[in-house]
Amino acid sequence: MDSTGIIQFFLLIIAITAVAGFAGVIYYLGGIYRALTRPEPEGSSGVAGARGAPDLAGSAPLPKEIDPRSAGSLEECLGAITEKYRLASFTLATADGLLIGSTKRGAEDEAARYSYLYTQGTLQDETGAELLGISHHGETVIGIARPSEPLSPELASALEQDTRVVLQHWV
Repeated sequence: MDSTGIIQFFLLIIAITAVAGFAGVIYYLGGIYRALTRPEPEGSSGVAGARGAPDLAGSAPLPKEIDPRSAGSLEECLGAITEKYRLASFTLATADGLLIGSTKRGAEDEAARYSYLYTQGTLQDETGAELLGISHHGETVIGIARPSEPLSPELASALEQDTRVVLQHWV
């Protein structure tokens, strides 16, 4: 193969890479566009003029009901709760630190750490995680919620109730 053939080969590789890169950028921008144009769920009270930025601190509980019978697992129910309350993640742990379920991978350490903090009386930490104590079969289950904004007392109460329903079905 002479030098012209080698140059043509490298130009072909560069052209294919550029087309693939361009297609990837278009795909990524399409995902952003879909996220920005998605209508807000009914019942959410967004900040005036700010699309997709709901004010969870003062909003009433969201109308969507959590039905544990329609989910295939505890994790699916926790995912529905995470979506309903717009949480970054939601983890359930026993009072002694064992993981029950989570929407987050590798949550075993989180379960142990926050269960200990809850037993010490901490209900919120510096990272914004909110701890909920939920009574279930005579034991306390610790809910570790990571909201984007602090939960109002009404939302925290509704979150506890939804979690209690899920626990009664799955645990």
